Amino acid sequence: MDGTGVYIATLVVGVVAIVVVGQLLRRAGHDFLEEVYGDRTIATSLNAMLVTLYHLLALGLLTMVATAELGFGGAQLVVARSGFFLLVLGGVYGLALFGLATARNRRRQQDVEDGFRRR
Repeated sequence: MDGTGVYIATLVVGVVAIVVVGQLLRRAGHDFLEEVYGDRTIATSLNAMLVTLYHLLALGLLTMVATAELGFGGAQLVVARSGFFLLVLGGVYGLALFGLATARNRRRQQDVEDGFRRR
């Protein structure tokens, strides 16, 4: 596999992974945000901004990984680049879900505290 083929294969694998993970984040994130804010409109808007940020970061990372020379050739280079990209992408996705869960937990704690104050 020549350099261009490796580059294109890395981009295809990366873009497919970005789209799949982005859709998962869009669906899970919206439910979390709607629970946190209790308003569908705010949750939808904020989720769109977060998913856009995710896509920009992931595409930027993909372009950096796709052009990195890792000392391999051909199919090994595609696998190495894709593996590295998926590891970092998994970390970014995990951080996004952690942030959403933290926001939800804060909201729940605030609701409990408000309930005690009303009594």
